[in-house]
Amino acid sequence: MRAANLSLNDGAAGSRRRGLVQRLGMRGILELGGIYAALILVLFETLYPLLWVLFGSLKTKQEMLSNVWGPPSSLVLQNYADAWRIAGMGSRIVNSIFVTGSALIILVAVATPCAYAVARLRFPGRGLVVAVAVAAMLVPPQVMAIPLFLVARDLGLINSRLGIAFIYAATSLPLSVFILRSFFITLPADLEDAARIDGASRFEILIHIMLPLVRPGVALILIFGFIEIWNDFFLAFLLLRDPLVQTIPLGLVSFFQQYDSLWTLYFAALTITTLPVIVVFVAMQRQFIAGLTAGAVKG
Repeated sequence: MRAANLSLNDGAAGSRRRGLVQRLGMRGILELGGIYAALILVLFETLYPLLWVLFGSLKTKQEMLSNVWGPPSSLVLQNYADAWRIAGMGSRIVNSIFVTGSALIILVAVATPCAYAVARLRFPGRGLVVAVAVAAMLVPPQVMAIPLFLVARDLGLINSRLGIAFIYAATSLPLSVFILRSFFITLPADLEDAARIDGASRFEILIHIMLPLVRPGVALILIFGFIEIWNDFFLAFLLLRDPLVQTIPLGLVSFFQQYDSLWTLYFAALTITTLPVIVVFVAMQRQFIAGLTAGAVKG
């Protein structure tokens, strides 16, 4: 009986495959094979650099020179302990968490009402505000390095974790406003009209009605902001001179010396730095995909 069932299952599977071949035809099969080949290539290009860094973090220095691209022959976990000590990862992780968390809180608190006002309110110069936000996204921070440093110095924001958090929030604000605005525009005006009839204020409408409906957009700007701020080197190097307040990216330069480079330890530190980004993305991937999909359809 069991053998008969297996043969029936094999026959059904074979008939399904033949039916699929007949429906697709040779051209459809070639197109499907090309799609899968492209996906496999993209997957390899995405995952192999991460695996290469992981492999390098587990090798000895001699093996790194003799076996650059392959996996390690043995696991050298001491690299992580040495990288943690040399780069001062403990205090730098605390600083990065504080700076990134503070910047994201400031960013959401400022970008949400600003995007709501631009999307839902009618006032003179609204189009100019949108145009300025779009133009600001095209200006790299490196262009504003000197005036930004002078303003930060005059305001006492040099070597200040909270000060650089405000600056990070300001640099991420144009893109965040632009993204959230596209979400607010798509919401029906009847929701606001009904709330105003019930006596709700603009602030109450924003917090209790509109904000829960644009959670995918908020998640999107949080993920983009987290990745940008957590990995930023330029602004941190410009504004954080005191080692006690420096973030993780500044600690990575400790592995490059005048006559030598500690690549295995550098890869170990990179692995430690990348793990929080992967964890955040995995934890918020549904909101991230929902935000991208909604933005693509509604924007």
